[in-house]
Amino acid sequence: MSKTETLTTRGSNSLEADVPSAPPETHQEAGIALRAGAEEANLQYLPLRCLRLDERNVRKDEPTEAEIDELADLIDAQGLLQNLSVLAYDSPRRGKGRDSKRLFTHGVIAGGRRLRALNVLVKRGRITLAFEVLCAVVPAERAIAVSMAENQGQKPMSIADTVRAFADMVAAGAGIEDIAVCFGLTPLTVKRRLKLATVSPKLFALYRAGDMNMDQLMALSLADTHEKQEGAWECLPAYSRSPSAIRNVILGDGVRGSVVKFVGLDAYEQAGGHVIRDLFSNEQGDAEHIGDPELMQRLAMERLKALGAAEQDKDGWAWVEVAFEYDYEVRQRYCEAPTQRHEPSAEQARALGELQRAKDETEDKLEALYDEEDSDADSTDLIEALEEQTQAYQMQIDAIESKLAYCPADVMAMAGALLTLGSDGRVIVKRNLMRQEDYKAWRAKATASVSRGAAADGEGASDQETPTKGVSSMLRMELTAYKTEALQVALLRKPQVALAALAHSMAVPLLYEKVSAQYESPTALGVSVRSPNWQLLQIAPAMVDSSAHKNLQTVVDALRARLPADPKELMTFMLEQPIETLQELLVVCAALTAHALHGSSHTKPAQVLAQAAALDMADWWEATGETYLGRVPKALIVQALTEAGQGDAVGEVSRLKKAEAVGMAEGLLAGKRWLPELLRTDA
Repeated sequence: MSKTETLTTRGSNSLEADVPSAPPETHQEAGIALRAGAEEANLQYLPLRCLRLDERNVRKDEPTEAEIDELADLIDAQGLLQNLSVLAYDSPRRGKGRDSKRLFTHGVIAGGRRLRALNVLVKRGRITLAFEVLCAVVPAERAIAVSMAENQGQKPMSIADTVRAFADMVAAGAGIEDIAVCFGLTPLTVKRRLKLATVSPKLFALYRAGDMNMDQLMALSLADTHEKQEGAWECLPAYSRSPSAIRNVILGDGVRGSVVKFVGLDAYEQAGGHVIRDLFSNEQGDAEHIGDPELMQRLAMERLKALGAAEQDKDGWAWVEVAFEYDYEVRQRYCEAPTQRHEPSAEQARALGELQRAKDETEDKLEALYDEEDSDADSTDLIEALEEQTQAYQMQIDAIESKLAYCPADVMAMAGALLTLGSDGRVIVKRNLMRQEDYKAWRAKATASVSRGAAADGEGASDQETPTKGVSSMLRMELTAYKTEALQVALLRKPQVALAALAHSMAVPLLYEKVSAQYESPTALGVSVRSPNWQLLQIAPAMVDSSAHKNLQTVVDALRARLPADPKELMTFMLEQPIETLQELLVVCAALTAHALHGSSHTKPAQVLAQAAALDMADWWEATGETYLGRVPKALIVQALTEAGQGDAVGEVSRLKKAEAVGMAEGLLAGKRWLPELLRTDA
């Protein structure tokens, strides 16, 4: 057999059944030769306008635009260093689409990426279609084999080789900018390759062998000595050598960006710190890392403590502490201290009233826009503007209210402030905080004080409700705190009951001569016109998020906005109001004095009011692990399930551990409207 072996592609025994058919325009070709003949390639310079990508080019994967642009930059800088492989057409072929006016005499079977890059240079104006391209013209029957051989035989230069080559060029005196221009690269890419050249030869050998990836190599380049690089690699187990783990070893635990912004790189460097600049972290190659985390954090802590001392001197806090971040762990150490509210000055009250009215008007406009079925771009813009305005009004209201809030003396003795850093490095001061242990002690003392006050109201032993076995006194107080606010809302909705209760509380001491009358017919209202709500929030702080509390707050805020800013003007205002307005005011005031806390003299009459006002605590409270189930014995959990009609699950719940039983019971009771005895109005 000769050196040139030809396989025909015609007839029943051909390869035609095993391979896809060639395009119609190639059917004229007689066959395919797999082996090369002697000196078969004919090198010629051909004008670029005559070259097209032939269908027999075996590489079908389309290169990305970025790849072609990069190759065009390289050809522009270094010239076309490798010829194209082409075949000559028997007759010129007309192009398609925008190339319909061009006649192509040769098809490129190897070098399609180079052809595309040359055409990009034409678009850039760097060359013209008359540009002479060196081509190896091969016989038509060799087209597919040559295309396969060249594409399969190509192996791009490895990163390791380019790194070493760039390092050798620089060592020989070449500049980074010159290298970038010559090879069509950006200066940043050259800097990155040179940075990799600083990695230990031992580690570089691992990269060449495939035992390390590029991301790991880039992370190791952050260390400034081979010893540190090798140590960072070897100190990590093989399964934990992620780039981030390597960076953490080299950079220490790292320093939060907020700390760096707070201290400033200039101050850090002046104190002797050094900066590690990471060329691989972002597109700009300008990421900076702190080489001495301990120094940076010490500078930040010293500055924060100095600011904390000034804050303590200014406001007289019992303590001031600092933390770099107000994260979950830090938040768990503190809670909001109970505060009271100063009466606003005439100017503050007027401002609050005006802001609230403006906010209400804006919200009314928003509601009207929300209700519109059809909306256009203009209405959408208006909605966004009104929403922003509403937020602005609320922020102004909150700012005034924060000035009116203050800690009572017994709270102030334990209250403090916390200085933390925002993401932008600015100092954030959180005031009116209590340490959790201090708050628990204060709360226990406040609860005991409430209980003593209830006993001092004249409650006799025979009037005490029998405590539910297994329910702690603290939980009883907490449950009835929720009941108190819910009762107040119920009275707001039953004005006749509220006015009757108010008249009753005033008539007993004023119209009955018997001294014992107030004990024989006790009232559920605090006739001294004192609302128990402040005490309720100390007993059950989470109640601030309850629907009853929010409902009450909405009513009170709306009423305050209608009253004169100056209390001296209130009587004149009242005398000018119609009887309906006075009744409304009396109903609200009466409701706010309602008292249903367990153990007080108001407990039983509160039940009468609750029944009259049709209070159903299931509308306002639900048994969860936090509100009840997690705080009582399993026997009471079982009792709750049985009463709620979930008796079938009692056996399984009884066998579970307490935490698991609580979780299961919470799911079973959800939506069942079950209430413990203390919250039932018919109990």
